[in-house]
Amino acid sequence: MIKTMTIVAALVVPLAAGPAAPAAAQTKTIAFGGMTLTVPDGWMVRRLTASSDWLTVTTEKCGRKKVTCPSFELVGAKTIKGGNDMKGYRTDRQFEPGTGVNACRFRSDTDHGERFPSDKPLVNEFRPVGARKAEYREWAGECYSFKTGKTVKRFTQRLWYLSKEKVLVVDGWNNPELADVLAHARW
Repeated sequence: MIKTMTIVAALVVPLAAGPAAPAAAQTKTIAFGGMTLTVPDGWMVRRLTASSDWLTVTTEKCGRKKVTCPSFELVGAKTIKGGNDMKGYRTDRQFEPGTGVNACRFRSDTDHGERFPSDKPLVNEFRPVGARKAEYREWAGECYSFKTGKTVKRFTQRLWYLSKEKVLVVDGWNNPELADVLAHARW
């Protein structure tokens, strides 16, 4: 009987300073708020705000100028605290940082907004972010027409909040890989 061995090499491309972790596929690392995430190589960090403590990580190929890309947010202490034209984050509410109406994340037009119809989360528990536990909540959200007020699309906003570290992870696209990426975060 002949035995064969397969060797799989991983390419680790550092995006920010931080230790690299071995992986089975092409990955890169993102450092934020004291944690390091190992993410698929195709995910891209985009700074969509002027704040240095808010990163948007797109999880699918998306044009650089396109605003509505599948993504998640990494939010730090300054944004969580709020101020100027930003509302702070409260653990008993959804993440809605602006003071105006948010445009529907699934549409490029300005005819639709987002709202959260309930003040109660769908899920309220603790989930791992590396060796730490985050307050985890899921909120039912919906996009609606400004003209008719009718719901045109539903979504779930998932939040992982690390209160001691002042780090909030916001996923409004229900990325199936994100929970595992966070569970393997390094601190």
